[in-house]
Amino acid sequence: MPQSKNRKPHKHHADYVPHQKKRKSAVPVAIGFCALLALGIAWFAGDGSVVGLIIGAVIGGIIGYFAGKQMDNAFNK
Repeated sequence: MPQSKNRKPHKHHADYVPHQKKRKSAVPVAIGFCALLALGIAWFAGDGSVVGLIIGAVIGGIIGYFAGKQMDNAFNK
């Protein structure tokens, strides 16, 4: 028959500190939003050429990258 009264008590680890959850970055959302916005501006402002649309989307993506980095820095303060 088991002798549960002789069993050692459970050890509690007091030195365990749970890690904080890493926040997701705002960069991909900002890139997508700014690229889409710049694509729309290029569509309505230009003559609708494919080259102009691609250039507009790339410029919007670059602006979105830097805007997302700035948002990440602001949220991490």
